[in-house]
Amino acid sequence: MKRLLCILILLIPAVAFGSESSKAFYDGIAHYEKGSYDEALESFLSISGQGIENGKLAYNLGNTYMQIGDLGRAVLWYDRAHRLMPADPDLTFNRNQALSQVKDRQEGTENPVMSVLFFWKQGLSLKTLQQLAVGLGVLFWGLLALAILLRKTPLKTAAAVSGALFLLLASTALWDTVSDVRIQKGVVLPQAVSVRSGLSDTATELFVLHAGSRVTVEQERSGWVRIAFAQGKIGWVKKESVGVI
Repeated sequence: MKRLLCILILLIPAVAFGSESSKAFYDGIAHYEKGSYDEALESFLSISGQGIENGKLAYNLGNTYMQIGDLGRAVLWYDRAHRLMPADPDLTFNRNQALSQVKDRQEGTENPVMSVLFFWKQGLSLKTLQQLAVGLGVLFWGLLALAILLRKTPLKTAAAVSGALFLLLASTALWDTVSDVRIQKGVVLPQAVSVRSGLSDTATELFVLHAGSRVTVEQERSGWVRIAFAQGKIGWVKKESVGVI
């Protein structure tokens, strides 16, 4: 396990969390460095319990859960951190280390053609995509106005290029936003969980999943959720067995 990004916490202003939460974050780091992982976990969870979403907080929670041997929650928090800071190299390393310990393997569900076409966005978070789209939109309209006023061919070309890039980033950000809202991804939390044919502990066991397995949450009903693990592997588990990313 790589070390925490201790140097980065020096760059986090107190306003990032608020004074009390900032103190809890520093306390969590101190406990982690001393090997007091239960105390570190308590400090970090006290911040996340306030509804605060922060990539470094989620990353540190993932590290702490790994240290106490809770693979399911470690993967969950690493995946939450990845949504917020997908290009972070330390997160990528630790996340891959955790995923290598997951027992269940599933074939990739992403279209390989789409992966090639949109390779450039793999290291960009949704927020970054949205900010880039807004920036290119402003640039496009500015260049277009200048091109109309000055009637210069280079300005027209620059406006066309920036407009095309704006449409690409805006459509990608819109697609990712819709997917984020409509498709709920989750992680199996217990060491092992039986996926059943119905909403009962006595329903037929279809297959078993283990901690850290990624699933799609399709439906929730009466304290149970229907999950899809791979093609043909769909069933019901208790809601508390899955953490939503």
